[in-house]
Order: sequence, then structure tokens, then C-alpha cells
Amino acid sequence: MNLTLAEFVLLVIPGSGFLVLLFTVVSRTLHARSETRSLAGRVICRLCLHGFEDHGHGKIASCPHCGAANERGRSRRLG
Repeated sequence: MNLTLAEFVLLVIPGSGFLVLLFTVVSRTLHARSETRSLAGRVICRLCLHGFEDHGHGKIASCPHCGAANERGRSRRLG
């Protein structure tokens, strides 16, 4: 099978577009996963509103700024 230059270009352009689309989807997925993992360890103190990271496995995290005990997860008061 002999390809002309026009046929070759018509194959390369959609192929490269598909690769760009594939890399974009993979990149966005990996970024969203890493952002979710990063946000999982963040805690905001209920008293002094100091934001800090605590990657422990307990349900209670103590604030390094004021020492108050903070429950992990979303606050029930926020809706």
C-alpha cells in the first residue's frame, strides 16, 4: 500500500489530536486524585481557624496553634 503525502497528513493529524486528548484526560485525572489526597489531610481549627495538615488516622486532631481538639471531616454545621 502506497501512501501519498495527503493521505499521510490526513492520518497523522487526527492521530496526534487523539494523543493530545488522551494525555489531557490522563493528566486531569491524576491531578484530581492528588488534590483529593492532599485535601484529605487538611484540618481547620474550630476555635482559632488555623489551617494545618494532619495525616494521622485518628478521628480527633489537635491544633498546633491553640491545642484545641478538632474532629476530622466536614463540619455538620456547614450543611
